[in-house]
Amino acid sequence: MKMICAALAVSLLLPGVPAVAQDDAEPAPSAYRLVMDYDRPGLNIPHWQIVVPERGMVQYTGVPVKGTDPGLITFRISDAGRAKLGTLLASSKSLSPCETKSKGIANMGIKKVEYTPVGGTPVQCSFNFTDNKSLNEAFTYLLAVAGTVQAGLEIERLHRYDRLGLDPVMIRLTEDVKEGRAAELSAIRPALESLVTDPAVLERVRTRAQQLLEVAKQQDAGQ
Repeated sequence: MKMICAALAVSLLLPGVPAVAQDDAEPAPSAYRLVMDYDRPGLNIPHWQIVVPERGMVQYTGVPVKGTDPGLITFRISDAGRAKLGTLLASSKSLSPCETKSKGIANMGIKKVEYTPVGGTPVQCSFNFTDNKSLNEAFTYLLAVAGTVQAGLEIERLHRYDRLGLDPVMIRLTEDVKEGRAAELSAIRPALESLVTDPAVLERVRTRAQQLLEVAKQQDAGQ
């Protein structure tokens, strides 16, 4: 009690310091933990998982039907991306409602979500289609993040084994970024930088890689 009173007294004496005890401050929108699983048979990667911890690196796992298991992929999500997800989750009313009550919805893949606000109780939900706008937008954003990571793995594979195959992949990735189907380009920054510095790669591929790196900077800056 004495420590709290002392902190309040100091805050009143120092300009610009709010007279609020530290323990009473509300957590930032970015303070949460999120786990998203997506299962949809028939896709090249029929299952993936993204874990957004309260702090630190984001984790992605996803095994393709054909090809090598890349194992655990870690990357740093932008402050803007973390805050966006936090705001959406906080406004999702604890992921409720989850699955729509509408009948006859086609199979669009099962999404399993576990959301834990800082200091709060974990809530879980599973859905094929949801009428919860905030929950759906959070999934859509993570779907775009997964798309970016998967594109980065494909770029690394083609750069090593089939440089000519990079051209259509880079065209598609550029279009996906424009349409919002790819997000958090910094997750694949090393793959893009390796293209820019390789003179054996087509010039138009290097140019697109450089342009995407510029977009990554803008995303990191929250623009």
